[in-house]
Amino acid sequence: MTLFQLEVFLKVVATKSFTRAGEQIGLSQSAVSQAVAALESELNVKLLNRHRNGVSLTEVGERITSLIKDLLTIKSKIVNEASGITEIETGTIRIASISGMAAKLLPGMISSFKQRFPGVDVTLYEGSYEEVKNWIKLSVVDVGLIAEEKHEFEFFPLLQDKMVVIIPEQHPLSHQSDIKLKEIAKEPFILPKECDRLLRTVFKEQGVTPSIPFEVSDIATIIAMVQEGVGNTILPELAIPSILPKVHVSYLSPQVYQNLGLEIRSSDYMSSVLTAFIHEAQEFTKNLSLRLFNSYHSVITKKG
Repeated sequence: MTLFQLEVFLKVVATKSFTRAGEQIGLSQSAVSQAVAALESELNVKLLNRHRNGVSLTEVGERITSLIKDLLTIKSKIVNEASGITEIETGTIRIASISGMAAKLLPGMISSFKQRFPGVDVTLYEGSYEEVKNWIKLSVVDVGLIAEEKHEFEFFPLLQDKMVVIIPEQHPLSHQSDIKLKEIAKEPFILPKECDRLLRTVFKEQGVTPSIPFEVSDIATIIAMVQEGVGNTILPELAIPSILPKVHVSYLSPQVYQNLGLEIRSSDYMSSVLTAFIHEAQEFTKNLSLRLFNSYHSVITKKG
């Protein structure tokens, strides 16, 4: 039994849905279901009744839920004491993120932070990689959620995001769960501008020179172009929507990761609010990253 399983279980109880719970904490429905099933298996008791329209607590589940809440309250107090973070009643945190790059991560991270510090105002800015870097440099924002590259400022790593290949659903390789770059190298490739540096490095390392007639920033536009058969693309797994009609998504082989983390201008002038947010973000991703990347198959279906 892990704290991760208990936290996921409480989120399912609160939302009365595996799907809604997953949306709030950045996990697929199947990953949430697996976490709850593992908890029930270890306790050897049924905690939830599954219905077509949602879930409800069993009699035993109702009794255990209050105990789980007490346990997680104690855990939170332990974390606060260990980190030296005092209770923060008010304040403001300004967060910048590359548009769409962490759609399945940032909402849960902010929600987790707001649950602990409800009096703190959170402002979110979205922009390009260069815009986020500039906002950090000019102190327009306090912290940026960004992909790791050459860092001018201080970087706090959080997790690794897998890169995935997206092709039209009628593509000859749509039966494969893994695709090599050389298999699509001669076909039109839609290059996501925010992944430009990473992908060009990968192309060079693998000795591939793809045809790149399009360079596009907006992820929704990129996916729409793939849906219409204009070309193929590669995107971070956390950036893609939960529902992707008319396309097939496969893992890139060999696997390529994008390191995500928080970047700040300097730790010399960190406020208590910023310190608390970074700590909470690290705790949030530490608890979820293993399940997230081992079990996130809401879009990618393994095929033999």
